[in-house]
Amino acid sequence: MAEQTERDVLHHLIDLCRDGERGFRAAADHVSDPALKSLFTELATQRKRFADQLLPHLQRLGGTPDAEGTSAGALHRKWMVLKGLVPGRHDHHIVAEAERGEEAALDAYGDALNGMLPPTVTETVESQRDAIVEAHERIRTIDMGYSIAD
Repeated sequence: MAEQTERDVLHHLIDLCRDGERGFRAAADHVSDPALKSLFTELATQRKRFADQLLPHLQRLGGTPDAEGTSAGALHRKWMVLKGLVPGRHDHHIVAEAERGEEAALDAYGDALNGMLPPTVTETVESQRDAIVEAHERIRTIDMGYSIAD
């Protein structure tokens, strides 16, 4: 894989956050449990805030964000919606997909912190990664609750 520039890394993180925002909004729209709706809405707002925090750093490097996010994120959202249409344990399927999405986000943040990242944004990215770790744990705990109930 070609070496990524600082701009590439920030661009990818912003796309990832926008995908997360859209994915969590889609999840909130398709779960029936009010607590899950609230959690997913909260996480969508968080991911929007993350993208907004990273955007000035990308712009300083001459980059501009894509409005659409990534094709992988769009595919993940469609998959989540399809799983939500399955009769029965659809909340469980959506929670499992959200957990999978958080794992991908953690991988991307880990790569960013181990790669090319402007020093001026490292603290922000670390803080965001820590918040994603916490969100992942919250989602994983919910998913484990579904597994125990089965």
